[in-house]
Amino acid sequence: MIEFEEHFDKRKVELGSCGRPYGTDCQHEHACIRCPMLHVNPKMLPRVEELEADLRLRRDRAVVEGWLGELEGIDLTLRYLHDKRQQAQRLLKITREVDLGMPQIRRS
Repeated sequence: MIEFEEHFDKRKVELGSCGRPYGTDCQHEHACIRCPMLHVNPKMLPRVEELEADLRLRRDRAVVEGWLGELEGIDLTLRYLHDKRQQAQRLLKITREVDLGMPQIRRS
């Protein structure tokens, strides 16, 4: 039972949670942004923005230095990051509280 609970504790990552099945190892070497199993918590959207800004700075440097392999990897990560942001924003929209008002008794 403790092992089962530890499994889910280990699924908590900086940006949200990892959805990989119980008893499986991380196949992506903890490259979470590129992993389809990462579920970004909408509260972490400001951190996603920080990561994107950092990646854009690294991309600029890669262009100046002519690091084509690095440039390719950063572009791929930026595409994944964009998708993760969109998923978190959709989740944010559907989980917002809606005020339905106070119920009232209808008079006939």
